[in-house]
Amino acid sequence: MARNKQKQATEELKSLANTDRARAEAVDNVRRQLGTVVKVSAIFLVVSWLLALGFWSGLQSNIPLYVAAVITVVVGVGAVFIKRNFDKSQEMGALLGEDLSEEERAARIAKLDAKVEKGDATAVMTKAQLQMQEAPRDALETLEKVNLEKANKMIATQIRGMRAMIHLNLGELKAAREIADAVDLTKTPDPKSRGNVAAIVAEAWARSGNPIEAMELLEKYDPDAKDFEDIRVQLLRARAFACAHKKDLNGMRRALKLLSEISPQLLALFVGQKRIHPLLEKEAKKKLEKSGLIPRQRVQMARR
Repeated sequence: MARNKQKQATEELKSLANTDRARAEAVDNVRRQLGTVVKVSAIFLVVSWLLALGFWSGLQSNIPLYVAAVITVVVGVGAVFIKRNFDKSQEMGALLGEDLSEEERAARIAKLDAKVEKGDATAVMTKAQLQMQEAPRDALETLEKVNLEKANKMIATQIRGMRAMIHLNLGELKAAREIADAVDLTKTPDPKSRGNVAAIVAEAWARSGNPIEAMELLEKYDPDAKDFEDIRVQLLRARAFACAHKKDLNGMRRALKLLSEISPQLLALFVGQKRIHPLLEKEAKKKLEKSGLIPRQRVQMARR
């Protein structure tokens, strides 16, 4: 029963996260930013060549033309590199879909294997996301293939966040804490990504004996702010853990109430799992009872 509750809660969390919409918004945002970069780069190149031609005619030297040519080549190489990464991100994102069957998931994982073995960090994260729900241990093994000391700092932060989250879901608090302590939040590209990783770090801190610093970190990210609308569930979950371990029962109940208003099924994340604070589990179970998601009689029998 606990496994079914966890699965329902995970599916509900996945549904609320609306990954398709989030990916579409992210792609549109990047596309707009790239459009701006292209315009600025084009203007920069035009100005560079005009100046080079002016200096060339005045100095009667080819050096300004050589400089302009080098700048053009550098900008062109940079543009190709950025477009290649953008296309690869789109390709990897297309492999992540909602409600995949076991056969579809296995086929997509197999498609990624060759790139994963070559050390492609984007492919590693995509494969791990496909494995995470059904086989978290396999997802961890996949993520551990990336050398975090040599990886791009932004990628390393994202992978640390994913690994810490899996350890937290498995109740492996020491491992989650070690990874969370190594996270550098300044390496996340935008406030939403930073808030998502911060929620994971705060939860790891709170559940491993450091709830005060966990709450101090969470205070920087208002779950009611529009910028954090897509990660509101993650922020409230972390607050519930932090308040419970800080013995702030009112704060804990408030976080659980807000989660239940989003969806009562989310409270199952705190019930029947490993290393959950007893007060937090008791309160979540009580609310699930009232909502009818857990039959009262069954809960009472379990208590005996």
